[in-house]
Amino acid sequence: MTLNEQNFYSQIGQISIGFSNLESQIKELIYILIKSEDEFVSSIMLEDNSISQNLKLLLKLSKYHEIEEVKIKSLHNSIDKIRINRNLFIHGLWSLHETENGLVFVCEVRKVEFKKVTHGFVKILNKFLEFKPQDFEDELTQIKKCSEIAVEITNTLKENRYW
Repeated sequence: MTLNEQNFYSQIGQISIGFSNLESQIKELIYILIKSEDEFVSSIMLEDNSISQNLKLLLKLSKYHEIEEVKIKSLHNSIDKIRINRNLFIHGLWSLHETENGLVFVCEVRKVEFKKVTHGFVKILNKFLEFKPQDFEDELTQIKKCSEIAVEITNTLKENRYW
């Protein structure tokens, strides 16, 4: 395995772990807002939820309790933006190409799409998306920023004895 491949896999791993930790922080915020002291009950309620479902629930709970609504809405929007690339990064079929302009990572997305054209539809089986090393760094930076905001909100709720 080349050094470039090792770096690529390292970045994908960091994105996966960072996003997983972020999902856990979202669940912790939900636990606080539902005021559940029983960790098992809280986990059962959320265990099959996607991150999108948990973000919607978090929005509703913050609105209901009228607490940290602006920050939670902003967090929701930020996570929703990075969630799409995160799914590509984790579930895509990847290949690495060295070009004269540097490294390019190609993500193949195997999904059937139907695109409307003037006279009917065009069927598209695979899409190929190109990413550069900086794109992975940007994703990691966004995940870290969201994580910091989630920790800040959690700390504020705990300091104010909301729990």
